[in-house]
Amino acid sequence: MNRFGTIMFRGLVAMLPSLLTIYILFWLVRSAETVLGGVLRFLLPDGWYLPGMGLLTGLLVTFLFGLALNAFLVRRLLDLGDQLVDHIPLVKTLYGSLKDFIGFFAKQRDSQFSQVVSMELEFGGKMLRLIGFVTRSDFSTLPAGIGEEGEIAVYLPLSYQIGGYTVIVPRSAVKPINMSPHRAMGFVVTGGMTADKVHGTGQTHERND
Repeated sequence: MNRFGTIMFRGLVAMLPSLLTIYILFWLVRSAETVLGGVLRFLLPDGWYLPGMGLLTGLLVTFLFGLALNAFLVRRLLDLGDQLVDHIPLVKTLYGSLKDFIGFFAKQRDSQFSQVVSMELEFGGKMLRLIGFVTRSDFSTLPAGIGEEGEIAVYLPLSYQIGGYTVIVPRSAVKPINMSPHRAMGFVVTGGMTADKVHGTGQTHERND
């Protein structure tokens, strides 16, 4: 029975990420179709609505909103909305954390941001290695005193929660790690429980069974 349970657990662990991904995508599609489809049914004459129009409307609205972000007035309205949220207790903490967390992955197209590094920290007389992400190496556009030439900003995420620390350190204080950002983030946020050792190319896998 123990052997059977172990095999079932391994199967569940292997399947769960794919199942959750499919479920989330299905939920997003179904939600768009249900909400926007209901609006279209109300606005359009009888017989004009076709299945799938709600999803297409959601994609179109998202695309148009992305285009509108280039307009100064829209950006200004969004900034005012952010300022309003910042004055609401609890909501500002949740909104800010989610915005920063999503923004982390959105900025991975910047090659500088996608650099995974390790940094040593002395604790109790022992040297610990922390995994972080380089977020900035140029401080020329920021107020004086935040960062100097030869220094970089490194984001150190926390395990099992949305949050972390941003530290300014000399570039020599970190060592690059040949690992993709999403694999590194997965390793950190699960407290190292993901046993995959995946290099930047994604070709090497080692598991602790």
